[in-house]
Amino acid sequence: MKYFFLWASLLVFTFSFQSDDKYIYWNKSRKLTWNDFKGKPQKRFAAASTVYNLDKNIFEINSKTYEVKIDAIFYCYDSWKKVEWANDEVLAHEQKHFDIVELYARKFRKRIKENSYKNYNELKLKSDSIFKVIEKEMDVYQDLYDEETDGSMNGKKQREWQVKIISEIEALNVYEKNTISVQLKSNK
Repeated sequence: MKYFFLWASLLVFTFSFQSDDKYIYWNKSRKLTWNDFKGKPQKRFAAASTVYNLDKNIFEINSKTYEVKIDAIFYCYDSWKKVEWANDEVLAHEQKHFDIVELYARKFRKRIKENSYKNYNELKLKSDSIFKVIEKEMDVYQDLYDEETDGSMNGKKQREWQVKIISEIEALNVYEKNTISVQLKSNK
């Protein structure tokens, strides 16, 4: 069983660096392009929409050690653009939505690391609970970002948010690796 988890972990690790037109895993050196937005535009007043999520996987290393892998993911075929409205400012705005997902992936990793766990079931339950909280916090933050920047239309606020988001991500650089190691605590 241990070998299956190791193999699956290596497969996911290898896959995440391959070019895939369905998903993009956040990487500070890989910015979104308009070609990444492959979905059908929706009939609403918006230039583009970025669809994203956090992905969590737990892998057993040995009976006392687990690895928790948390990724920020962009979904290419669910994300869309209206070609006539697509420009560099809107793309920068959409990139920040994806960057916010990475910010919350780092916050998620930090909270996982700050907790202690007696067994796998407790790790799974607590990490699922943390995920729900993080997901709600991220949604509120994403909405506030859109509201204050008026969907990229307020250039001054957009520039302020770009600095804010990047500085918050950098403040959590200790959690930039997508996989963290968790040691189970004994019941002594």
